[in-house]
This record gives sequence, C-alpha cells and structure tokens, in this order.
Amino acid sequence: MIIEGIATNIQDVHDLNRFGADRIELCGDMEKDGLTPEMRLVKEAVAVSSIPVNVMIRPHDESFHYTDVDIQQMTKQIEEVESYGANGIVLGALTEDGRIDVRALDRFISVCGDMDITFHKAFDALEDQSEGLEVILKYPQIGSILTSGGSGGVTDNFGNLQKLMEWTERTHVTVMPGGGLSTENISEVVETLKPESLHFGTGIRSAKSYDAEISKEKIDFIRTVERSGR
Repeated sequence: MIIEGIATNIQDVHDLNRFGADRIELCGDMEKDGLTPEMRLVKEAVAVSSIPVNVMIRPHDESFHYTDVDIQQMTKQIEEVESYGANGIVLGALTEDGRIDVRALDRFISVCGDMDITFHKAFDALEDQSEGLEVILKYPQIGSILTSGGSGGVTDNFGNLQKLMEWTERTHVTVMPGGGLSTENISEVVETLKPESLHFGTGIRSAKSYDAEISKEKIDFIRTVERSGR
C-alpha cells in the first residue's frame, strides 16, 4: 500500500523520506486546503527527495472553476514543475455547473510531459461522480483520483468509495482515499476498503496541525495495520 503524505516545507520532505512514506504531495497554504507551493521549494524538494514528489497545482481556493488567466498561470506552473523533474502534478478543474472542465484539463495535459497526474478532491465537488469518472478514464495520463468519496471524510463515504474502487478495477486509474485519515481510524479504513494507496495530511503528524512535525511512530503504526489487514 502506498502511503502518500503532504509536505509543506523541506523538513517535511526529509522526514517523509526518512520515516518510510512512499510518495509526497508538495503543497503550500494548507490553511486554504493546499495551493501551489513556491517554485524554489519545488526545485529543492525534487533535488533532495529519493521518493516521488507530486506537486499541487492550484492557484487559489475561490473555487475549482478557473478563468483563462488562471489556466495560463497553472500551465506555466506545470511547465516549471516539469522542468525540475517532479514525478507528477496534482490538479483538478470544474465547469461552473459542476462537471470536469475538459478544456482546461486538455491544456494542462498538453504541457505535463511524462509526469503522473492525480485528479484531486475537486472530484468531491462534482455533481455526478460516475460521470466524472467516465471522463477521467479517457485520459491515460491521469493515474490517481484523490477523493473522500463525497462530502466529509473517508469514513463518512465508505459505500461510495467502494463503488468507485470497483469501477476502476482493471483500469489505469487508482482511487486514493484521503480526508480525515488518522491512526484512530486507519484499521477500519484498511479493513473496509483494502486500498492500494492512502493520502495523509495531519493524520501522520505529532498533532493535528501542519505546524506539527511528521511522526515516524504514526507511519510505523500505519504500516503495522497494513500488514495485519492484508
């Protein structure tokens, strides 16, 4: 099982490497649920990390609907991230009526090179997730969907997450549950969903704050649960 953890600074990057995480989602402004990090941090993180670094591409938290100016800015950020050798990007774009914005997505993919793409939790704001999934499956470049399965956290949406995971079996897309995961609920999540990957924010920190450090003990505990749940 892939453990992906959010990093907001270079110390987080070092700690996720040292403590046994498999992949990093590099973000800025977590008080806004994660925006594009500063490019100097991206460059340094990619240089020092021995595990893959995926970079959030999100210019603001006003909505997941982006103007032409936003799209131009995001496209330039993707090009810069790609030039630094990042493993992937994390993004999502919706139309004003709550569908996937394929025009924006096509533009982003056209400049992403060989980077992996995770469609982030804009997925949880879709009017129809099954319709959205059909769209995403048309893009071989999108390897993961980060989702809570709906509003709330993962444990609020087990039924829908199970459906999404069934629908993506034997496809190129992995559904990666994320949202509200912690050492308190990880056993239930692993037993219920048997996920291929999980996304953690404050759930792998010493306190429920992005100001707190990454906890080796919590990552070790998750690994123990994984081994016992398989």
